[in-house]
Amino acid sequence: MSLRTSLLSDALDHAGRRRQCLAPDIVPLSGGRLEGRAFPFVLERVDAPSDPPYRGLLRALDAVPAGAVVVIPGGRAKDAALFGELMATACMARGAAGAVCEGYVRDLPEVRASGFALFGCGTVPYDIDGRFEVIAHGEPVEIDGVLVEPGALVVADEDGVVVVPPEVEGEVIGAAREKESRESEFRAAVAAGMPAAEAYERFGVL
Repeated sequence: MSLRTSLLSDALDHAGRRRQCLAPDIVPLSGGRLEGRAFPFVLERVDAPSDPPYRGLLRALDAVPAGAVVVIPGGRAKDAALFGELMATACMARGAAGAVCEGYVRDLPEVRASGFALFGCGTVPYDIDGRFEVIAHGEPVEIDGVLVEPGALVVADEDGVVVVPPEVEGEVIGAAREKESRESEFRAAVAAGMPAAEAYERFGVL
């Protein structure tokens, strides 16, 4: 599809969905543009390591579908890395498109070397075990007031992360493509000398 998040956000605005972007502190940490279908993990805060550890996390990793964007809500906790190198390895083996974390990650040089697309708030060395447990996967989660349903279209780039609800996806993609075309016409006209105000009146975009 290759539509920019800004185009999708504008189309969502016109569709009456004005709160579909995650907060701007979730930024690209590894890889580039990310697009795929949401596969959320559901986390619960714990205060001690589990025995055996990582049970829910391993089940979730082994269920990641091809083309998925793993979405991990974490409340921006600063004492646990929600993602790391071996998780990236497992996700890549499953054919995942990338991951979006509401919080911090670790092993970033290794993740970057793998080319895996990862968005988050930054880095912290803390292990997730003993701090969070993955209690479910493939269920809806909410981040920054945005409902992320399994299978929802997630697109992320340097401008941010957009979640497109399934019920408006076709409408939104069509509108975003139309605006992309009109933006190209605006750009060419202004580059050729047309005043911006006249170009806006003609093409209706800015």
